[in-house]
Amino acid sequence: MISHVFANELLDLYEGLLSQRQQEVLELYFQEDLSLKEIQENLNISKAAVYDALKKGVAAMENFEEILHLHAKSKILSDFLEAHPEFEEILGSLRE
Repeated sequence: MISHVFANELLDLYEGLLSQRQQEVLELYFQEDLSLKEIQENLNISKAAVYDALKKGVAAMENFEEILHLHAKSKILSDFLEAHPEFEEILGSLRE
């Protein structure tokens, strides 16, 4: 299974591309740290439906990342800005 940190980062990037149910389940599992049983009770769905939404949602996010590489690009940009803080000011002025 995907790490919670990586899953949360992917969720930040790709949440809007997931189904409503996948969004709910992934948020509860990765961000709220609920168990499958707790998610089942909160959403009033079967444990199999929770597992299915979790599995398909993670697979979808991994597929989005494989195609779009937004997480990888974000990491490269973040590393660059950390090494070159002078560019942060330039980006800040462009945002205004």
